Amino acid sequence: MEYAQVKSLKDLGYKRRIRDERVAAGFVSPFGLQARQWKMALEDALWTLERQWEAAIAEVRDRLHRNEGLTPKERDYAFWLLDKFEDRPRDWRKIEAIFRDEDLAGKKTELEPAGRKKIRHGLKRLFRRVLGKRPRVRKARSFVVDQQMYRVFMVGNRQYVAVMGLSPGKRIVIPLAGIHKLRGNLRVVLLPDEQAVEIHMSREPKTYPAGEEEAGIDLGVTEVLTDDSGKKYRPEYGQALQEMSEHVLDKGRERQKLWALYRKNRERDPGKARRIRRHNLGLVKQHKRHRRYRAWCENEINRAFRAFFRERRPRVIAYEDLSHLRGKARNKGLSRKVSQWQRQAIRERLEYLCHVYSITDPGPVNAAYTSQTCPCPGCGWVDSKNRNGDSFRCQKCGYEGDADHVAATNVKGRLRDQEITKYTPHKEVKRILLKRYWENHA
Repeated sequence: MEYAQVKSLKDLGYKRRIRDERVAAGFVSPFGLQARQWKMALEDALWTLERQWEAAIAEVRDRLHRNEGLTPKERDYAFWLLDKFEDRPRDWRKIEAIFRDEDLAGKKTELEPAGRKKIRHGLKRLFRRVLGKRPRVRKARSFVVDQQMYRVFMVGNRQYVAVMGLSPGKRIVIPLAGIHKLRGNLRVVLLPDEQAVEIHMSREPKTYPAGEEEAGIDLGVTEVLTDDSGKKYRPEYGQALQEMSEHVLDKGRERQKLWALYRKNRERDPGKARRIRRHNLGLVKQHKRHRRYRAWCENEINRAFRAFFRERRPRVIAYEDLSHLRGKARNKGLSRKVSQWQRQAIRERLEYLCHVYSITDPGPVNAAYTSQTCPCPGCGWVDSKNRNGDSFRCQKCGYEGDADHVAATNVKGRLRDQEITKYTPHKEVKRILLKRYWENHA
């Protein structure tokens, strides 16, 4: 994603607008362009709905994998309704059949009509729980324009883009920071807190050939990741989280004291209470500071993954299920916030860089007990006592090492494990690991 950040709209004085010139050589009517603008908005809304449905389908598939009460025929029919071919668009008639209770079946479906009805009703209830409410855009933060709805020009050494607005025959001029090659569809993103606008343009990144080896990584909060060779990437990430944690806790205590003072003076001295609320309990600086910490964390995540992919150049990468990743902080509220930032940023960077470095992504592996299992080939003993903080010492064979390195090694081993899949319950994982140990030491 390439974008050109513009400076404040105050550079334009009073956000001046200029009259639009006739578009291209065909002299397209501004009313025709306005219709194109509505079309682009509708396509953007449909894309948002489609993303919500795809995320819901992925969640339903995960729940079906963990459902042990289905017969093989029922499971095959349920996944047939949810499956999508990689080289074709999704057949939405199958999803519609679930909600309209239409008896839709494939040529290889072996389930009886009564069983198919049962599965459709079960999927319908599951979709309703997963979907929740329809997605709603509370604030208009961005919109898309195509090639005919904007023009780029220079005035001196400054580059401008004139974007079509809702008023026919007029365009909104936005000054850009720097000079960029803008082409194709653009997304205009509004940043009201920063009093700025961003222009986003999609392009295909440069790709590199994949390597030959397989690699495993363990994600953490003291550093971004540790690979199966034992190298830790970007310990500065832990410093950022620690500094953010301490700052949020200190500021939270101070704000609680101010809130108590505000409540105490609401009836005794209303004027003082209003001044405290207005000048000491605002959220503008707090949100700006949180954005700065978030940008710091995302920057460290990006640096860590880029360094890992450049140095290792793996062919296949094994990583844990990010939906179960949690941040370690001093309180639960901050922990949830940190873990949300981690999962989103890590998932995006991992997906993007796997495409750039042509890496095969087999999906996440089951990471249960990876930091408590001895990685030695002749041992494999699993016990919570094996791990003590960041250090690892096997209670059976005496192997010692770094806990994150051990976890990354075991995560890599799960790539070829036929018994332990992504959806194997953690209790079953431990039973399998202990069974293997006792079979090796019988």
